[in-house]
Amino acid sequence: MTGPPPPPPPPPPPPPAAATSEVSSSEDAASALFASINALGEDGIRAGLKKATRGPVNEEIPEVVTAPVVKAAVTTAPVSSKPAVCALQGKKWAVEYQEGKDDLTIEVTDPKHTVYIYKCQKGLLQVKGKCNSISIDSCNKFNVVFEDAVASCEIVNSTDVQVQCTGIASSISIDGSTGVTYYLSKEAVDKAYFITSKIASVNIVRPKPEDPEDILEDPIPEQFLTVFKDGQWVTEAVSHDD
Repeated sequence: MTGPPPPPPPPPPPPPAAATSEVSSSEDAASALFASINALGEDGIRAGLKKATRGPVNEEIPEVVTAPVVKAAVTTAPVSSKPAVCALQGKKWAVEYQEGKDDLTIEVTDPKHTVYIYKCQKGLLQVKGKCNSISIDSCNKFNVVFEDAVASCEIVNSTDVQVQCTGIASSISIDGSTGVTYYLSKEAVDKAYFITSKIASVNIVRPKPEDPEDILEDPIPEQFLTVFKDGQWVTEAVSHDD
């Protein structure tokens, strides 16, 4: 037979008083510090401070020196300045790089000679006599008046040019050009034919049959319609007339 259980263990001892004493010592140190500050008075507190002087806030700040901005050099392509030419070279009359001249004149003395007009603008050239052919290449706002061309008159890669034939030129070829006006003489109307490709705003001007002093202007078609008819493809010009 067993006896009663043993009694419970005694409670733990109270915490040491060191923490309390440390807090008390910190409070005493703070009180002593404030007491010493108050003892100095208002003048004593400011005695060790440097007196500020009135003036601009940034008077003693050194001036900021900005580095000069270096602009990138702009390079431009040199302008091609070819010398103007108007001379007979063998059997070819060369009229090249003429600009702003309305009094250019050449006189062809041999019907085997050709006339080549290249990169001329804002001017007028008059060709006197009968030549073999006339070529107008890469011209802009340039006018040409000629008498007769045995073979052809060709206009290539040109813009806003006017060409007048006072005699006869049977074959007229216009390629890659815009704003071309071609004036036919009364004698050349029934003999001339035009071959065109890649054109825009090309017009043929001819005298009125009943009144040669008046003119008729006809545009060359720029659009075409191709249809299959009677077993073959047929292409016709598209007319926008009402």
